[in-house]
Amino acid sequence: METSFRDGVATVRFDDGKANALDAGWFTRLDAALDEVEAADARALVLAGRDGMFSAGLNLKILPGLSGPEFIAFFEQFSRLVLRLHGLGLPTVAALTGHAIAGGAILAYACDMRCMTAGPYRLQLNETAIGMPLPAWMLMVAQSVVPRHLEARALLHAEAFSAEAALAENLIDDIEVDPASTVARAERMARDLAERLSPAAYAATKARLRGPLIRAALDGLAADLATLR
Repeated sequence: METSFRDGVATVRFDDGKANALDAGWFTRLDAALDEVEAADARALVLAGRDGMFSAGLNLKILPGLSGPEFIAFFEQFSRLVLRLHGLGLPTVAALTGHAIAGGAILAYACDMRCMTAGPYRLQLNETAIGMPLPAWMLMVAQSVVPRHLEARALLHAEAFSAEAALAENLIDDIEVDPASTVARAERMARDLAERLSPAAYAATKARLRGPLIRAALDGLAADLATLR
């Protein structure tokens, strides 16, 4: 994971050379990157994946080996990280450089805007298709983006959306032709927000808009996660 800064915009890029699967180490590294971004007083943030893959979601290979308490701790770390990102007091843009599936999709939805690469890529919350109920906090984050008429398809039926379909349904804000252009476009989107909006007003308004729901999600997190296993 690498963090760079340019013209007030922080770009955090992750590339494991594979599926950008999310595990406890990845959560810790992104949490540290967010600390760095806030300490540097960046005015906007871009999250970007590798060519062809934003993230395929949680590393499912490690889950069967976790004990009950370890399983809950793993999901709690993920939950708190995404909720932190969702409430971060600066503009955030996801550069979907390829597939954004399951946990990768919820990372994208936790951001304020999204740009996606055209091609054979999908944006998909597939949890109900793989036997995992969506926790309440994840539904809350997704519902901040997914329109009401699309909830059954996107959240219950695990439908996969191409970039073109996602744009048509307002799940993303723009499409670019390749991953490099997607990151560049996301950085322009972030810079535009940073330049034309008051940082203090943006942070305060986001806190009022999302803060109560995030606090409620955190208060109910233990009970929410207990339903997962």
